[in-house]
Amino acid sequence: MSGDKPSKGATVRAAATVVVLRPQAPRPEAGEGEAAPELYMLRRSSKSAFMPDALVFPGGGVDPEDIPEGGDRMDDAAFAQAARRECMEEANLAVEPEQLRHFDTWKTPSGESPRRFLARFFVTQIPADAGHEAEADGSETSAGRWATAAAILAAWEREEVDLPPPTVSILLRLRAGDWREWLTRAPELARAPIVPKVRPSGGELHILMPRDPEYAETPGDAGSEVARAAVYPRRFVRVGKRWIPHFD
Repeated sequence: MSGDKPSKGATVRAAATVVVLRPQAPRPEAGEGEAAPELYMLRRSSKSAFMPDALVFPGGGVDPEDIPEGGDRMDDAAFAQAARRECMEEANLAVEPEQLRHFDTWKTPSGESPRRFLARFFVTQIPADAGHEAEADGSETSAGRWATAAAILAAWEREEVDLPPPTVSILLRLRAGDWREWLTRAPELARAPIVPKVRPSGGELHILMPRDPEYAETPGDAGSEVARAAVYPRRFVRVGKRWIPHFD
């Protein structure tokens, strides 16, 4: 698979991230139909070396114990096992392996080396009456919450939380209802990684996606323009405490 090799002396670590969805009951008295699902998110520790204080989905690196006998860290089974383990360790959430659906893959820009990840994103649904025992581990993460994508994005717009660009992209599509398609997306359509590039410009920091007009001329590891990223922003600009998405 492309995008899983070391670059410029940095080891690219395999990682798994999980969007855990929980349905909400509709409120007929409010004139509502199907309610948007809640999802569980965690605030990373302020002492974390990677994305301190950011609000993220449960997840982390593939560990040796996740790798099946005779396999390697890039095996499908290793990513899936890491997803299950991290959900339990970080958020005390048990997810069923047959319910995990790989729907996206991102690779950390080479401008952020030496800490880089090739992260597969999974989505799963749990019953409406489950997940009450979810909580942050108090080590890597300091707080957890169930909320809709719309509520999380509203807090982000008020600069109450920081969200990394992949998380913003996914939350925007969750708010739009794309999660239904993710649950049935063929895994082979999610394998090719989205590889952003970092570009300083006019005192600002920009994160460029492969379809941005300035992507090709910007130094750094490059990735292909994958079809599933067409609905994502073409770039992000760091303004204040937020990564602001820019569309066409």
